[in-house]
Parts: sequence; structure tokens; C-alpha cells
Amino acid sequence: MTIVYIIGFLAQIFFSARILVQWILSEKAKEIVSPSIFWVLSIAGSYLLFIYGWCRDDFSIILGQIISYY
Repeated sequence: MTIVYIIGFLAQIFFSARILVQWILSEKAKEIVSPSIFWVLSIAGSYLLFIYGWCRDDFSIILGQIISYY
């Protein structure tokens, strides 16, 4: 059960990191930028959150992630 919580925590770290990375890089560029690492972190966070929902058998998390993929 602990691995499930680790997966969920990692997903939240990826989602938080993507915003921080975009913020820092946008401040450096003095304009709003959407770097590719933002999207990599976003996809990784989504996959981990989907796995977390699957492990917890939580339909709402699974459905939310499937909808966000499309």
C-alpha cells in the first residue's frame, strides 16, 4: 500500500514542478513561455496519477485522466 502513496506523491511533485519550471523560465525570458519540459512533466504526472487511480480502484481519477489525455 505504501507504493501507491509514493506514486500519488510523485504525481503531485511532477505537477508542481511543471508550474515552477514554467514560472522560472518565463521570468527569465521576460515573456510567457511554454517549454517542452513543462509538457514532459505534465504527461509524466498524468500517467502517474492514472496509475495511482488504478491502484486505488478510483474511477473518478481514472476517468479524469483519460479525459485529459484527449
